[in-house]
Amino acid sequence: MANKWDERKKAQEDEYFVKKERELLAKLKAKEEAETKESLQKTCHMRCPKCGEPLKARSFQKIEIDQCTGCNGIWLDAGELEAVAGKDESSWLGKFWQKNG
Repeated sequence: MANKWDERKKAQEDEYFVKKERELLAKLKAKEEAETKESLQKTCHMRCPKCGEPLKARSFQKIEIDQCTGCNGIWLDAGELEAVAGKDESSWLGKFWQKNG
């Protein structure tokens, strides 16, 4: 009888710890999803004017520009076109900028 009692008690303990582990895993998963969502909101606060997808900052000739994650369009902030054109005056963009700027 004591043996059955010990088995039942052990089964209840196992069930309790499995339940606690599931709760902990659910909390960790929810926390990770919230952190991921928050970090995406911080890094993707701008949207593409063309398609509405988030813009991702990337470096081009040591100038930070914005590229759409959807249509791959490139978007420049104020002064960035001048900075890109000024980097290589022999390029078509540099020549165009010097002639028309």
